[in-house]
Amino acid sequence: MALFDTHRPGFNLLLVLVVVSIVLMSLDRIGTRWVDELDGDLGSVTDGVIKAIHQPVALTRSVSRWFADRDDLHDELDRLREENILLRGQMQQFASLTQEVDALRELLDGRPVDVPPVLLARRIGRPPNSEGNLFTIDRGLDDDVQPGDPVIDAHGLVGQVLRSTGSGATVVQLTSRDHVVSVLLGETGRSSLMRGTGGRELVIERVSERTRIGTGDLLYTSGIEGAFPRGYPVGRVTKVDMDEAQGFVRLHAEPVADLERLDHMLVITEPPDSPDDSATQGDEPAAETPPVEDAPDIEDAPDVD
Repeated sequence: MALFDTHRPGFNLLLVLVVVSIVLMSLDRIGTRWVDELDGDLGSVTDGVIKAIHQPVALTRSVSRWFADRDDLHDELDRLREENILLRGQMQQFASLTQEVDALRELLDGRPVDVPPVLLARRIGRPPNSEGNLFTIDRGLDDDVQPGDPVIDAHGLVGQVLRSTGSGATVVQLTSRDHVVSVLLGETGRSSLMRGTGGRELVIERVSERTRIGTGDLLYTSGIEGAFPRGYPVGRVTKVDMDEAQGFVRLHAEPVADLERLDHMLVITEPPDSPDDSATQGDEPAAETPPVEDAPDIEDAPDVD
């Protein structure tokens, strides 16, 4: 029987797909400019497919919200108004403390710490992944979202942008086996590397047994690796395994971010290790902290009848 016999269409198609796959992998290994452009175009196509698949879910949520109880909507609006008042009050104190810290840093010949800009994003779906630690958002290169940008939610660190296209981006969660972040070990001032396990848990290996840290302690980003800003909550210690023979302990932690019900999040669009313009412009004054009254007020939202 001939190799390309018409009675074997399945085998012929498989052979063509294998050849095309080998060619694409070879081009990806070479990494030329037009291959990167092709990868971006294909990524845009896959993002569009993911959005189309997620549309029925979004439509179902919209219909559910449409038929929601009117009293619940009133209660939710009242709660959001109260939360907005509390946050605005805390923001006033935060602005004052920021000015005081910047003044102290200037006296110590240090650089003021600027709050990095953030961009609100929404999860639109999940690409195929064995661990389920990847998801896509509706922000991309058109919104200045670059690979490597940190992603946070209202509680703490979520992960990092893995790939960005024109209209969307893929985010890898900090629980992935491929994700590593440097964290501060509680109030000890020491730092160590935390990695994901592919599940819900985070681990830190080979921590000195003299480190005073225990269950319940909060772990923050250290900012040493230059990928994440310093001071964002990452996880909370749940278990400490002692290895007296080696003189080290193994820390187990769980993320503080609500990864199970993640819908909206914030992308830190400016890399923390980017050069500071004020450092290259001599004695130009640093940017002032934006006034509190510029913050959005939820009381401007229309009332629900």
